[in-house]
Amino acid sequence: MKIERKFTTAGQDAYAALAFVTTSSEIRNPDGSTVFRLDEVEVPAGWSQVASDVIAQKYFRKAGVPVRVKKIKETGVPEFLW
Repeated sequence: MKIERKFTTAGQDAYAALAFVTTSSEIRNPDGSTVFRLDEVEVPAGWSQVASDVIAQKYFRKAGVPVRVKKIKETGVPEFLW
C-alpha cells in the first residue's frame, strides 16, 4: 500500500505554515455574569473568536484536572503542542 502526499512538502516541517495567536476566551450569561473565562488560549490565527471560545470551553476545561502544567520544549514535538 502506498500513501500519496497531498498537503505537505517532503523535507519541510508540516506545521511551519501554521500561524498561532494568543487570545482570551470569555463566555457570558445574558445578565452579563461570566460563565467561563480562560486567558492565554493559543489558537490558529485564522480562527474566529467564537471558534476560540468553543474550543476553550469544551476542550480546555480544567475541572478535575491538576493545576496547569508548564510547557516544555521537546525535540521532534511541534511547538504548538508544548
